[in-house]
Amino acid sequence: MRSGAWILLGALALAPPARAEYAAKETRAANATVLALLHDGRFSLARKLLPPQAADPDQAFLAAFVTYWNLVFDDENTDLQHTMEAQIQSVLDLCDGSQKRGDDPAGTAVWGGTAHLLLAELRAEQRRPLGAAFEAKKAKKILEAASHGGADTSDALFALGTYNYMADTVPAYVKGLRALLFLPKGDRDLGLSQLQTAASSSPHFGFEARVLLITIYANRHEKLYDDALGQAARLLADAPGTIGALYAAARLEISLGRNADALRRIEEAFARARVLGDVDGVVLRSLDLLRARAEFAELRPDLAAATARSALGSPDGLTREIRGDLENLRAAGEYNADGIPWQKVDASGTAEGLAALAGEAPGRPLLAILAGDAYLRAGRPQDALVWLRRADTPQLPPGLVGPRLLRQGQAADLLGQRPLALTCYRRAADLSGFPAKDAAVYFQQTPYQAVR
Repeated sequence: MRSGAWILLGALALAPPARAEYAAKETRAANATVLALLHDGRFSLARKLLPPQAADPDQAFLAAFVTYWNLVFDDENTDLQHTMEAQIQSVLDLCDGSQKRGDDPAGTAVWGGTAHLLLAELRAEQRRPLGAAFEAKKAKKILEAASHGGADTSDALFALGTYNYMADTVPAYVKGLRALLFLPKGDRDLGLSQLQTAASSSPHFGFEARVLLITIYANRHEKLYDDALGQAARLLADAPGTIGALYAAARLEISLGRNADALRRIEEAFARARVLGDVDGVVLRSLDLLRARAEFAELRPDLAAATARSALGSPDGLTREIRGDLENLRAAGEYNADGIPWQKVDASGTAEGLAALAGEAPGRPLLAILAGDAYLRAGRPQDALVWLRRADTPQLPPGLVGPRLLRQGQAADLLGQRPLALTCYRRAADLSGFPAKDAAVYFQQTPYQAVR
């Protein structure tokens, strides 16, 4: 990446070693600026800071990385996919030219190897497993050579850790394909160690490595939820107030049933977006979708419906996938909120007040869940259990079964009724579409009172 200050280098008459060191610092600072913009969802400004025609591999890679981050929020956009393919080819062409000239071959290889990894991810998203496998193999080969050749190991370890973890944990049929294609074997433990090192020390990919670790630890294969929470806390500490960090943390918290915490993160992200003023629309709509999910899971379908309606009326950022999810949440929110006196709910103030409302409307099981939830928060699990059991009626909408079971399990745990708690958690974890499945799995591992 070039900046105006670079033009002055010759006039400054720096000695060659000092000139090289100064240029390297300028490059790192310029790259860091672009990456910080990406982590806040400011894709347009990031593109404007890049030269229209890349002259060096790092410039070309950052252009592709902007598109990659855009695809994180708009993964079905075929135009963006084609753009990234062309940009990655530009990276690889520039890397070839740089290597032929002998320009920092180890450093250049980091950009080329990581570009192959991004292309492998794109091929996997396009459901082209053979193409994904070949690109991943190229990435591993180039990056291992780069590390041995003296490249910044922490940058190379992001892609190497991704390969080693994924190649060792893919399903059995994919492993068979890997053997058929003579792809290098992965190593789960080594991959996680490499990603942890990259998250702590990589100047270019530390943020991405930390986000990937959150995703890995929280997936249903690992089920290491405490580790995922620890990585989220580190991400928020390393990048305080960053929209991407807040988004990643909020997604994890929703999956673990920590909806109030998620809503605070989302509001902080929106507050930052209002100050910045140029956050991409697709990021804002993704935050809207996350907020609506958290509101619904927090037993406020009325708020979820209102958030979805507002987002659907926005002028930009509504991809086909986001629009469909928002429409589903709007419909579910309106259906589940219908007939509930929300003004009285807001004015009730106490668990007893909500219980009184639920007693007046036995045909509205959501009110009973709200009362049970309020008693649970007030540290009165026996009363919570009474109302959560009352909500178990034929009139209970399917979308509220999971939230009721999760809270019933938590109340049972607080009362020392572990067998009942496990039954509730298992039933909740088996429900299709329940957003807090991870919480139901988490509390099967560790009783609720031990982690709150």
